Amino acid sequence: MSFPNFNKLLFNCFVIKAFGFKKSFDKLMISCCSNFLEMLTFRRDMKNILTLIAVMLTLDFLSGQESKVENLSAAQELIETLTSDAFSGRGYHENGMDKAADFLKDEFEKLNLEKINGTYFQEFSMPINVIKDAKLTLNNKVLRYGIDFLVKPNSKTQYFHLKPIYNFSPTDFENALISEENLIKFIENDMTAQHGKHVVFPPHHFEIDSLNRYYKNWFSFYRPEENRNRSIFYFTKDKLTASLSMRQDSIAAFVIKDEFYDENLEINDYMIESEFITDFKARNILGKIEGRNKDSLIVITSHYDHLGKVGSTIFPGASDNASGVAFVLNLAAYFSKNQPKYSLAFMLFAAEEAGLVGSRYFVENPLFDLNKIKFLLNFDIMGAGENGIQIVNSSIYPQTYDLLQKINQEKQLTPQIKKRGEACNSDHCPFYEIGIPSFFTYTLGGPGFYHDPMDKAETLNLFGFSALQELFIEWIEKLE
Repeated sequence: MSFPNFNKLLFNCFVIKAFGFKKSFDKLMISCCSNFLEMLTFRRDMKNILTLIAVMLTLDFLSGQESKVENLSAAQELIETLTSDAFSGRGYHENGMDKAADFLKDEFEKLNLEKINGTYFQEFSMPINVIKDAKLTLNNKVLRYGIDFLVKPNSKTQYFHLKPIYNFSPTDFENALISEENLIKFIENDMTAQHGKHVVFPPHHFEIDSLNRYYKNWFSFYRPEENRNRSIFYFTKDKLTASLSMRQDSIAAFVIKDEFYDENLEINDYMIESEFITDFKARNILGKIEGRNKDSLIVITSHYDHLGKVGSTIFPGASDNASGVAFVLNLAAYFSKNQPKYSLAFMLFAAEEAGLVGSRYFVENPLFDLNKIKFLLNFDIMGAGENGIQIVNSSIYPQTYDLLQKINQEKQLTPQIKKRGEACNSDHCPFYEIGIPSFFTYTLGGPGFYHDPMDKAETLNLFGFSALQELFIEWIEKLE
């Protein structure tokens, strides 16, 4: 082994050790020492022996230092675990969310987080319409769930019925808006024409946004008795984005990518199997670290649920939001070894995807005095960061935002911290609505997979993960 190659290997040892990749470091260190000793066989040089001793002492010193950056490989492993088939998309089918709750409670215990009111759990009940399975064959082509088509989340169970097809006309609909008389006539004709038929909505985009909203939901105006043995087939040019519903309607509706539309469409087969559960049991997960200042509390939150599994299709939810859970747990791991300035409450909410249900339940049924909360940090979609981060509510709390900017200007931890106003789009919202100062942070960049089966662990680059962890650790310590 030449000296240049050996020096390169030593450099890799330092880099890997500094970033906390313990397993990789151990393997590389064995290789480093093995090759170095092989070199000594030929050179038997006291200078080389002293170099080896110095390297070992330096690396031992590095291993004894507390880093503000927790092990990135641990975060990657956690994301891979949460997105694995064992958790079925952390949803409402096959006990996916329940299994995830038990697993994450064990992680809280490993970090020695204190229980809140004697427990790590807060249980609540909620209604949910669970889409268990769905199939669709058009023009003799079997379509893939989540990739080629979805079903509306409020759909009822429906099996194939052979019926004639009524093609809804978006052009006639738009022209009917010229006058009230034309619109009434269009509605009368439409209600007559759709009777006893499957209804197909061709792919169409209107220049006026409100018309697009009406078009997407027009079939909701059809009477329940009309929908008894038929289905709706809505074709779209938009990205397929899965969602959940807390109610079940009389419809059975498919949302299909526009490439499968045909003016002479043949509906060969379809099926939707759904179950409406009135009292689904879900659990928030909570833990605490006592700070030096016990009078105030910083709350750190993320949601751990996702969209679950439909048939054999799993929605893994790596970016949304296994990455946010890993980020929160890494912060907890750091502060479990470094007592924080303020006491910290760590909360992982259930049922965010169904409409912020878990966080809203906590706000309405708190397990500690909400008046003690100095600030709340919510993390959702933390798997990228090459383009920086964006913070909801940062324009509402400029002084708190400025502290983040100051830290970032000094340390250059992320390319940018973009301002954003208020938005009720994640678990910070129920707290913000009752006056609790809060930020919702998400990363910018990444492949853009969202609410689809492609949001897998291997698609995350975790570009800003470690640096952002350092940014928020320092912010927590410097907050006045």
